[in-house]
Amino acid sequence: MGTSTTLDRQRTRPGHRQYLPLVQGATLIEWTGTGLFLAVSTIYFVKVAHLSTSSVGTGLTIGGVVAIAAAVPIARLAGRFGPKPVLIGVMLLRALATVGYLWVDGWWSFLLVVAVIAVTEQSSPPLVQSYVGARAPENLRAKVMAVQRTVVNLGISLGGLIAGVALGSGTPGAFRPLLVGGAVAYVAVAAVYATARREEETATAVASARVADLLKDRRLLGFTAYNALVSLWMPVLNVAFPLWLVTETDVPERYVGILYAVNTVLCIALQYPLNRCYSTTRRAWLSYAGAALLLSCGALAFAAAPGFGAREALLVLGSAVVLLTFAELLQVGASWTLSFDLAPEGARSAYLVLFNTSRTVANRVAGPVLMTGVVLALGTAGWIALAGVLLLGALVPFVMLRAAHAPGG
Repeated sequence: MGTSTTLDRQRTRPGHRQYLPLVQGATLIEWTGTGLFLAVSTIYFVKVAHLSTSSVGTGLTIGGVVAIAAAVPIARLAGRFGPKPVLIGVMLLRALATVGYLWVDGWWSFLLVVAVIAVTEQSSPPLVQSYVGARAPENLRAKVMAVQRTVVNLGISLGGLIAGVALGSGTPGAFRPLLVGGAVAYVAVAAVYATARREEETATAVASARVADLLKDRRLLGFTAYNALVSLWMPVLNVAFPLWLVTETDVPERYVGILYAVNTVLCIALQYPLNRCYSTTRRAWLSYAGAALLLSCGALAFAAAPGFGAREALLVLGSAVVLLTFAELLQVGASWTLSFDLAPEGARSAYLVLFNTSRTVANRVAGPVLMTGVVLALGTAGWIALAGVLLLGALVPFVMLRAAHAPGG
């Protein structure tokens, strides 16, 4: 009896192949390549390409707008051909654009390259998610994505470490191997996906999706807008937090990097263990509520930090970063579960590509403008206002759950 039970458990226990090692390996290569240039990109644009910081910011924002507009044709391609061939094409285009940075000699050439990069960066994650959705068992999708995101953070950290060593010379020529290395990484990712077995390819066959119908889907539009709101942890962490620490507190600048490291370590350590929090539709909605509430508390902590001395302010800012990190973990995980649940089976790739524009809106377009033009401009009042909006956002999941249980919901 005991032996039989043990054998049954072994049969039902997910094997390593169900976690899609091909995807995880490709992810490590992709994000190591991304990490090579991510941390030093602004330095390259300003010191090597000789662009002003304002022109860089404007170009990145316009690139985000272009990426949002490009989501429709990318969604059409993904809906017609499936995620794999489109993902391969996106990676090859990303490799060309990355090498293109070497020939940037002015704002217009910078804008062209950064727009292509933005389109490919936005397209890659939902195509990978759709690829996972076609291959992983339904009950393991969130776990596979949790492993994948852990690998993403490992790759970024590894790439950033290599970049730091490579730039030790401080010469402009040190950037060239980083860009070439990133391009080679993207070509390698395309090659990895191209090696997928033929029987796996049939798993991604999907019906041609009418993107026009998806654009009229109120659930998709509403869910995308809500995800953009709760994704504001990105511009808070990447834009508002470092500027607030440097300009409004007595905390030394070096702690920006240390607190970023805390965020990265927590993400690597906790993304997979927390997958139970968003493993079902109900848990995913509750995770969204928790993420919005944590973001609201984090905003209040940022508002309070300038009122303390350097040591106490560091503790407050550290607490805020931890709150943001847990919000990030919950929001990202919940978005996987609910986007898988809401995406039509025959149009999953197109749906996920359109849904992922929410991250671009939050991280590249509206988010940075909101942080610099409203939150930081208003100071403490801006943080309190942001906390209030996010607190209201924490109520949305309860409305959705209640509507789902109503007659005809």
